[in-house]
Amino acid sequence: MREVRALGDEFERLSHEFGSQRIRRHMVNYLRYDVGPLLKKSRTDTVGRALLQTAAEFTASAGYMAIDCNQLNLAERYYIQALALASAADSRHYGAQVMATHMGHLALYAEHPAEAVQLAEAARAGGRQNGEPLGIAVSWVVEARGHARMGDARACGRALSEAERHFGRSGPAHDSPPYLRYFKEAYLADAFAHCFRDLNQPKKASEYAMAALRDLPATHMRRRAINTGILAHANLSKDEPEEAARHGLEAVRLTRQLHSPRAFRRIARLRKRFDPYRQAPGVAAFLEQADGLVADAAV
Repeated sequence: MREVRALGDEFERLSHEFGSQRIRRHMVNYLRYDVGPLLKKSRTDTVGRALLQTAAEFTASAGYMAIDCNQLNLAERYYIQALALASAADSRHYGAQVMATHMGHLALYAEHPAEAVQLAEAARAGGRQNGEPLGIAVSWVVEARGHARMGDARACGRALSEAERHFGRSGPAHDSPPYLRYFKEAYLADAFAHCFRDLNQPKKASEYAMAALRDLPATHMRRRAINTGILAHANLSKDEPEEAARHGLEAVRLTRQLHSPRAFRRIARLRKRFDPYRQAPGVAAFLEQADGLVADAAV
C-alpha cells in the first residue's frame, strides 16, 4: 500500500512539472495491472479499507490527468469509479473531496458552473467532510469559482470568505489527510486569481496571481503557466497590452515545456484576446510565439 501511494505521489509530481499527456499512460497501466489485482485479494477490514482509499485517490488522479488531456468524458468515468471506491472504503470524507474538488473542477472546465456550485454544496451537506477545515475550504473555493463564472460577485465573495476562514483554521499540512496537503497558500491565491479574472476585476486578479507565483514551487510548471496567463489577461483588461504581451510570452515559454493539451488550450484562448491589440508594442512577438505553440500542439 505504501508503494501504491508513493507511486501515485510521484505520478502527480511529474504531471505538475511536465503535464499529463505522456505520464497518464504509465499511470493508467499501473492502475490497471498493479492496483486492480491488489483490490481482489482478501485482506483484513482495516487494511482493505486503507487500500480502497488509496486506490480511490489514485483513480481520481487519473481523472485529473484525463482533464489535462482534454478527455472530459473519460475523466468523469474515473471520478465515478473513485466515488465508488471511496464508498467501498467507507470514506465519506474522501468521497466528498472527489465531489467538490475533482467533479467540481470538471464541471468548471466543461463550462457548467452551476453544477460546480451544486457539487461543492453536496460535498459539505450532512457533515460529509468530517469537520476537516482544509477539505471544507477547498469546497468553498470550488463554489466561489462557480459563482464567479456566472458573474455573481456577491455570492463569490461570500464563498471566498468562507474558504479563507476555514483555511485559516487548518493546522500544519502534515496534520491533514495526504490528499489535501497540496492545498497551501499558493493554491488559495490561485483560486482567488481565477475568481477575480472571471469577475473582470483585473487589479485583484493580478495581485493574487502574483501571490500564487511567489509561493508555487518552481517545479509546478503547469500551475505557473496558468497564473502567468492570468496576469496577461488582467493586463489586457487594464488596457496594458505591452505588459500583457510580456506576461504572455512567459506563459508561452512555460507551456512549451509541458505536454498538456489543457495548457495549450489556455494559450489559444489568451491569444484570441490579443487580436484588438495587434499594433501595440510587443504584441506581434507574442502572437508569433503563441501561434507557433498552438500549431505545434496540433501536430
